[in-house]
Amino acid sequence: MVEKYRFDLLPNTKTCYRYLQVGLGIILFTFVVLLGTVLIPSIDETASAVGVLTMPSLFVGLGLILFGIGTHLHIMHLNILRQMSDDEIREGKED
Repeated sequence: MVEKYRFDLLPNTKTCYRYLQVGLGIILFTFVVLLGTVLIPSIDETASAVGVLTMPSLFVGLGLILFGIGTHLHIMHLNILRQMSDDEIREGKED
């Protein structure tokens, strides 16, 4: 059963943490840019452009965070299935 649902594109959990770090980085970068445009009054021309790009970048950051959480849960589920199948094999050999 484990072999049927094996996900070969994400062999370890380090990939999940990279998605989480990139998502958080995008969100923090967006807030820093917004803070810069609010605190520096001399860039009135770019304030409207930053306002337009704020929402999509926040959605991308949140999407990457959610994707990282989902893949981490998927890998944890596969590890539980693998442990259960290993336990069943051990019990079968002991009998």
